[in-house]
Amino acid sequence: MSDGKFDAPQTAPQSRMKTIWENLIIGRPGIVVGALLVVAVAWAVGGFSGGNAAGLQANAGDFQQARVVRVVDGDTLVLQVDGAEERVRLIGINCPESVAPEEERNSEEGREACRYTKQLVGEGDTVWLESDANDRDQYDRLLRYVWLEKPTDPNDVGEIRQKMLNGILVADGYAEARRYGEDTAHAQALEQLGREAAEEGRGVSDFWN
Repeated sequence: MSDGKFDAPQTAPQSRMKTIWENLIIGRPGIVVGALLVVAVAWAVGGFSGGNAAGLQANAGDFQQARVVRVVDGDTLVLQVDGAEERVRLIGINCPESVAPEEERNSEEGREACRYTKQLVGEGDTVWLESDANDRDQYDRLLRYVWLEKPTDPNDVGEIRQKMLNGILVADGYAEARRYGEDTAHAQALEQLGREAAEEGRGVSDFWN
């Protein structure tokens, strides 16, 4: 107010806080330094900007661009990655076999899954790779989520359903959602899509149900 009636109640607390702060700086500098360090760390991890664990997860993936060389089977591709050809195993899913050396392991469902993957990706296509806990499997194949289009939010089930090759195969019933070790970043979303595919009998989902 212009007549100053409310100046005293506002100024007194400010003076007391100034005195307390000066006493801390002079008498206990260690406490001040510690407090400033806590503030700095909290700021760095997003504590003062609304950051949270889910938000960090959504923005954590670095997507690596690659080019499709060929489809091996339903859940394995050969990609050109950083100038080298790599076999890439799709994480979090499993298709019926179609190219196993032992012919008895192969099935018509596996061949259907392979044909469907070839409908979704082909030679020369650009894809984006997202990694999980493990870089390679025991056969030295890269382990990746393969995105046909770079996602806005890689944790969104709708985007996984529409843009991630792993998710499309599960949602359309040509792959089973399956957890392998620690590579489970998208396990819940894939399992949800798998349940929906099985309930509606999509693709070859009867093969594992």
